[in-house]
Amino acid sequence: MRSINYSKTRFFAALLSTLFLSACAGLQGQSLKNNTLVQSDQAEIIPQSSVSGVFGEDSYRLLVAEMAINRGQTAIAVEHYLALAKSQNNPAIAERAVRVAVYGENLEAAIEAAQRWLELDPERIEAKQVIGSIYIRQDRADDAFSYLDGVIQSSKLDDKPLFVSLLGVLAREKNILTVLAVTRKIAETYPFRAYALYLHGMITAQSGEAEEALYFIDRALAFEEIEGAHSARAKLLLKMGRQEEAVVSLEKAVNRSPDDQNLRMTYARLLVDIKHYEKARVEFEKLHKASPDNVELLYTLGLLSLESQRLDDAEMYLLKLVKMGEREGETQYYLGRINEGRQRYDDAISWYKQVHDGQYRFDSHLRIADMLGRAGRIEEAHDYLKAMLKGSQSNASLVRIYLAEGELLRSASKFQEAIEVYNTALGIVPGNNDLLYARALTAQNIDRIDILEADLKAILKTEPDNAHALNALGFTLADQTDRYQEAYQLIKRAIEIMPEDAAIIDSFGWVNYRLGRYEEAVKLLRQAFSRFPDTEIAAHLGEVLWVSGNQDEARVIWKKALKKSPNNPLIEDVMRRFIR
Repeated sequence: MRSINYSKTRFFAALLSTLFLSACAGLQGQSLKNNTLVQSDQAEIIPQSSVSGVFGEDSYRLLVAEMAINRGQTAIAVEHYLALAKSQNNPAIAERAVRVAVYGENLEAAIEAAQRWLELDPERIEAKQVIGSIYIRQDRADDAFSYLDGVIQSSKLDDKPLFVSLLGVLAREKNILTVLAVTRKIAETYPFRAYALYLHGMITAQSGEAEEALYFIDRALAFEEIEGAHSARAKLLLKMGRQEEAVVSLEKAVNRSPDDQNLRMTYARLLVDIKHYEKARVEFEKLHKASPDNVELLYTLGLLSLESQRLDDAEMYLLKLVKMGEREGETQYYLGRINEGRQRYDDAISWYKQVHDGQYRFDSHLRIADMLGRAGRIEEAHDYLKAMLKGSQSNASLVRIYLAEGELLRSASKFQEAIEVYNTALGIVPGNNDLLYARALTAQNIDRIDILEADLKAILKTEPDNAHALNALGFTLADQTDRYQEAYQLIKRAIEIMPEDAAIIDSFGWVNYRLGRYEEAVKLLRQAFSRFPDTEIAAHLGEVLWVSGNQDEARVIWKKALKKSPNNPLIEDVMRRFIR
């Protein structure tokens, strides 16, 4: 059987989808494959074996038409089915004639067949919708409106199912300007019918005209509460950059209709999208009370509680999912994360070992190795990572394993061994910037500035705007060499890229200190310290204050840093150098 070429039929497939009811009883079999009248991309007309009640010349026409379909001779099939539709008082034959004509890309014949279908079955709204859709394809906006207006006037349906059905048909049309002309005329014709206004608002939203869409949706809501309208309104406001207004709009709608679970779900999801996690959690709690065994709500609440560090709540929701046997891999993984956050490493490892889901299994194993290392079980952690390397791994996974092994060795101050691990990894995945960066930072610990400089410059060749690489190289040159001007330019570029980063601000203050610009250095280091009161920044700020003549403040800063981090080598070293 011949299939129509995809690129040729995309234009016609949406039209076929307007015929959304099952095949009529007068025909044996179905007119479209997969036992449905809705096709998303490609449609085929399936030949039929027989049709009851057709005799004589019409029986011959039917046989010829079906054979033509089987052979891909659509023009012949259209001709004979159109003749059959006219001679037979069977609406099912007229309906099939419409499909065959659309399949054969003969829109005029499709209109003629649809008109016959309407004549035989005046209540079939789909026929009018097909004709309206064809007129839209032909840019005949007035004719399309006339037919669709006939649908509206003659329909015995309530406005909601009637206009939602029309919206479903028109939203699939590609000729958006003609569709807009039709829906605008519908809105003008029925200015006091909420769903007519909503129809045009939604089509306008689809076209990208947010202001006009918002105007018509607001007019519709002034007459009637419409399901989905507040959600659509919020999306438009977000598109227009009016984020807070979108939140307020949905919040008011939820307060007006507190039992509308779909509306509350939309509001809760919006809060997640804009990272208002705590408010989202409250809304999901309310949804959970209405549906206590809803798996997705339990999972979402577990993650939101984890995000807001409500670990007891997160554990409660996730343990319920475990008991239900739902989303096991993800749930066990996050229970591991909860116990890791509590520093209950044995419990965390126990949960991670239960994760067999592919998406989370790999990360679980890396976390097990990390916790074994933190617990001082270095050899055990090393063996765990070594076992992971034996499996079939992608380059990306190999990089993560080698980075974990290198970090394990660095944390144990085995810097040369870590360098060797990175060397091995770079032999397998040459030029990987994550590995180069890790090796560069490790080389600094063994005073191999040559390795650090070569690796960071290699990164900057492929990523010239990598702020972290610029900062690492600039700070090292400022701190351990006399190449201050070169260091200044590197860090200046880094701070232009990431002006709010405390570590980069600290580096910029330090290079200004090296250049003798003490006032600017103090200003920058104070700024960095206020953003992130780290011991290294405290050491730098104290040194510059001391050299600038403010020894008392320097002592206060160093003592506070030592109280927070006793025996910190950075603070102890700087104090030894300046306090005799």
